[in-house]
Amino acid sequence: MSLVHVTWGGVWFSVPFFLVFCFDFSVYVDSSKSTPTTHNCKMSLRYKLSPYNIALLLYPTVYIGSIPLTLLLKQYNQYIGQIFFVRFLEQYLVSNNGYLWFTTLYWLVVVFTAYLPNRNRDFLIFYTKIYLINTIWIVVLLEWFFGSPIFERISVIAGATCSIRGIYREYACKQSGGVWTDPFDSSSHYTYLISSSLLIWHLFLNHVTWISGYFPKHVIDLENSTHYAAPNSITVNDVKMDSNRIFRTIIEVIAVFILIMWFISYTITSVFFHTIPEKFVGLLCGLFVPIVLKYIK
Repeated sequence: MSLVHVTWGGVWFSVPFFLVFCFDFSVYVDSSKSTPTTHNCKMSLRYKLSPYNIALLLYPTVYIGSIPLTLLLKQYNQYIGQIFFVRFLEQYLVSNNGYLWFTTLYWLVVVFTAYLPNRNRDFLIFYTKIYLINTIWIVVLLEWFFGSPIFERISVIAGATCSIRGIYREYACKQSGGVWTDPFDSSSHYTYLISSSLLIWHLFLNHVTWISGYFPKHVIDLENSTHYAAPNSITVNDVKMDSNRIFRTIIEVIAVFILIMWFISYTITSVFFHTIPEKFVGLLCGLFVPIVLKYIK
C-alpha cells in the first residue's frame, strides 16, 4: 500500500481526533450508587467551545469542505497560479517572506499587547517558549532533521528521485543540474499558514481588547453555560491610559490584514494546489503546535 493510500485513509480516521483535541472532551463515570449485583454508571460528557477552539476547527473544516471543489475544479489548477493576486500572495506574504512576516507580527503583538500593558514577564516567557517550539518544528519539517527534513524524507519514501544517481536531496539535485521528480509533495504552505495564523489568533483572542471584548457578548462557554471571557485581555480603562495605544492599534490592524490574506491563500491552496493527501499531511503538521500550546505552562 502506497503512502498516498495510507494518508487518504487517515483523513477520515483522524476526524474524531480533531474533535477530541478541539472540544476538550472528558468523560466521568459515577459508580457511587452501585450495588453488588447492579452497577448504575452515570456518564457525562463535558466540552468547551471557546473562540480559540473554534479557530482550531476552522482550518480542518475548510480542508474537508474543499475536497469536492478540488475534484470539481482541478482543470483550472494550472491557471490559478498565473493570476496576479495569487502570485503577489505567494511571493510577498507566504513563500519568500512568510516566516519573516510571522516573526515580526508575533513579537510585536506579544510585546505591545501581552507584555507592556502590565509588564507581565510570565506572558513574555510563555510566548517565547511557543515561538521556539514552533520554529524548531518548522525547521525539522522543512529545513533540516539530521540531514533531510521530514517532508523531504516523506517524499523520498513515496518515490521522489533525482535524475543524477546518488543524490537524495532536492536542493542538491537542482544545484547539480539534475531534475527532482517528486510524486508526493507535502504541503508546506498548509503547515506554515495554519500554524502561523493560529498562533497569532491565540494572541489576539487573549490579549487584544477589541477582539476579546467581542466574545463575552456573543460566544457561550458550553462547559459552564455562561458567556465566554478572555482571561488575559486588558480592560478598556487600561487601553485609555496606555501610551502605546495608537501604535498598538496600528500593529493590530496590520496583523488582522495579514491574517485575512493568509486565510485567502489557505483557501486557494485548499482548492487548487497539492493533492488531497499532501494537504492532509500539511494540515496535521500545521495543527500540531497550536494544539500543543494549550498544554504548555
